[in-house]
Amino acid sequence: MLVPMLGRRTVFMLGLGALAPGVAQAVPGPDSVAVVANGNDLESVALARLYLEARQIPERQLCLLDLPSEHTIDLATYEARFEAPLFACLDAAGVSDRIEAVVLARGVPLRVTVPTATGDQRASLAATLGVARSVTATAAEHRLVGRPPGARISCGGSTCLGATWRNPYTAGPFSAEWSAEVQGILHRPLLVTMLHGRSYLDAAQLVASATTADALGGAAGQFLFMNGADAARGVLDLYFDQIVAGLVDRGFTDAERVPFQRDLTGRSLAAFFVGTAGLGDTIEGNAFLPGALVDNLTSFGAVPVNFEPSGESQVSIARWVSKGVAGVHGTTDEPLNNCFPNRRLILAYVDGYTLAESYFRYMPFVYWRNLVLGDPITAPYARRPQVDLQGLEAGQVAGSTEVTVRASSEGQVARIDLFVDGVRVASGPGPELQACLPVPEGEAIQVLAVAQRADDGSPGSAPTPKGWRAITVRGLPGPPDCPPPEVDAGTSDAGDDAGAPPPDAGAPTPDAGTSAPDAGTPDTGAPALEEGGCRVTSGPDAAALGLLLAGLALLGRRRRM
Repeated sequence: MLVPMLGRRTVFMLGLGALAPGVAQAVPGPDSVAVVANGNDLESVALARLYLEARQIPERQLCLLDLPSEHTIDLATYEARFEAPLFACLDAAGVSDRIEAVVLARGVPLRVTVPTATGDQRASLAATLGVARSVTATAAEHRLVGRPPGARISCGGSTCLGATWRNPYTAGPFSAEWSAEVQGILHRPLLVTMLHGRSYLDAAQLVASATTADALGGAAGQFLFMNGADAARGVLDLYFDQIVAGLVDRGFTDAERVPFQRDLTGRSLAAFFVGTAGLGDTIEGNAFLPGALVDNLTSFGAVPVNFEPSGESQVSIARWVSKGVAGVHGTTDEPLNNCFPNRRLILAYVDGYTLAESYFRYMPFVYWRNLVLGDPITAPYARRPQVDLQGLEAGQVAGSTEVTVRASSEGQVARIDLFVDGVRVASGPGPELQACLPVPEGEAIQVLAVAQRADDGSPGSAPTPKGWRAITVRGLPGPPDCPPPEVDAGTSDAGDDAGAPPPDAGAPTPDAGTSAPDAGTPDTGAPALEEGGCRVTSGPDAAALGLLLAGLALLGRRRRM
């Protein structure tokens, strides 16, 4: 019942001086997303690696944890076997400071039981992780995690358990440094989503939908807003007319509000919002296009039984996953109807914000029972910078190589970052960045260039999307240092040459042409196997990964037929 609420990695040292400070707010991208899988579940690992490859996320941002198979764990287990090993894994990889979004792979538990003075309460594991870095705003800091997620409130003439902690993130692009004080809590949130469904193949469709939509530039379908089946589930309908008008103003003229219908069929949908405890053919009878977002305001959309092969409590959000949506929200326990995201999230999405930013900006509460399924990077309507990585080709490279990153965008490129196997080795303002990359003989490395567009200065907070390109190369014997920059004839000062690298590019650093350990980072890219800690395996089960890839290929062929 839904109750209405009242009232071992090598690091390359480059002659670039100190890295440039952050000059633009970040948004989830391959440089700032961590991926978590259950290291005891081969299919969970395979799904996580499939996602890593699809989004070109560096391997060091993958954490395989020693987790139980249960869908609900207690707080002590969460802290000892999930949260602490996760942050240890990210710290060891040297990426903690830049991670702003986390993707949980199917196989990770859904819920956390928190003991309180008046009895146990549950929150989704995703929402719990979302506030793992939030503390009391006092001299003696205390973590928010471990406090009661909810409180007894008035609802319909009686009392019931409701959400307590208001969402501090309500506007603008997100960043790893984002923080705000609300209700005496200093929030440093993470945007946490999950890849889940009734099978691993279904969960992998969330990735396929996201990457397909990004390639197509959005879904050419209808934005459908269906009135709730009853008053409690229709409390957000009052925004529908305004949202439809906003979509039309933005050029999305196929936007419609309709009465509730259990069996509305024959539509091709780019988005769908409704509130109901039951739907007939309105899910399976329509096409949900790549990139489509969905939310159904009802209590039990993401309870554990709904991820079983045929489980159904009210309307399972896994039904939409199997239809190919990119994102869907649900709750893992009774949430009350004041806890669902405002449907204005779709306006942020078509304006170019990522899936994670769009959902989480409009979530009323944090540390509660909410769960968003999908790839947080997804932004099919964004005008991403185009990135050209010159000086490298996929394959083999002899010795050190001078690379140039050029980024073009409809607006100004605020920042370019260059990563080698997930370690940031160069950074500077756009639209061009030059660097010398030593490629050790015999080693395969991933070179990832990420560019971010600047805020265009328009009224309000404009999205600042990222574009990127990644290349994997393997070192051959060759010179250990890049050749010096060419100097124009008659010019005595190389720094005046227009074709020379930026001023910092020639700054001397110790052993600039040789590899060296990352300062403060162990020589291995992740912790060794430890009981209750971060698990590092030799790779996913080949059969499990092959099955996911073959299944996705088959689905892709069927979708094109």
